[in-house]
Amino acid sequence: MFAQVDAYEKMMGRWSMQLAPLFASFAQVKDGNRVLDVGCGTGSLIQAVADMTRKSEIVGIDPVKPFIEYSRARFAEPRIRFDCGSASELPYPDSSFDQSLSLLVLMFIPQFGKAASEMRRVTRPGGTVAACTWDIKGLELASVFWEEAIKLDPAAEERAERKQPLQREGQLAKLWRVTGLGRINEVALEFRMDFASFDDYWEPFLKGVGPPGAYAADLTPEGRESLRRALQARLLAGRPDGPFSLPAKAWAVRGTVPKPR
Repeated sequence: MFAQVDAYEKMMGRWSMQLAPLFASFAQVKDGNRVLDVGCGTGSLIQAVADMTRKSEIVGIDPVKPFIEYSRARFAEPRIRFDCGSASELPYPDSSFDQSLSLLVLMFIPQFGKAASEMRRVTRPGGTVAACTWDIKGLELASVFWEEAIKLDPAAEERAERKQPLQREGQLAKLWRVTGLGRINEVALEFRMDFASFDDYWEPFLKGVGPPGAYAADLTPEGRESLRRALQARLLAGRPDGPFSLPAKAWAVRGTVPKPR
């Protein structure tokens, strides 16, 4: 669902790019720190961290090889490097980084507890571990899609993203406590997604990226057209086609690896 780089960029990459600086600021990225981005994707958070620093070494890791290849071509600075690997088995020694971050990834990892523990393991005592996930209802780009899809096809409920973990207030903070992190802080990060037209909203779903795209790809042509019309009526509400915006909300958590007593 996430291996097509160009399609991913059109579907979610542009919104990750807006969220990444907000998250990096909340994570309190410090210049000179060695920073790990777990699930780096196409590099939205890498770019935000690079923009905030001049001396930091930045490492991105992702299991999707096309994302890693894209990111290696995108970033030329020697202080930035990319590895292909799993968040649940990070290939780094203990205490390798000053800060370990993860943007919009943990809710897709079946063993998210193991991934959180790995992020703590590779972060030095006193270092920061931070993550960010979409709010379950706050991402209207997706919630509107599923609401209309379920009206037309009740079976879509089983494929909607409503059952994904770590997308409600308090869930990330709870995971961080269970992981043994201290000085935990959880906040909401909010911004608006601007669309040039209805097609700017609709067409990325046709690329098959993410759960909504996979669902749209499986529909019959008649089913896709019915969904398109329902979404257009919902989003334009009788107005002529043109620019509109939707709110987006994410949850971010930050914690500190305890120092030995």
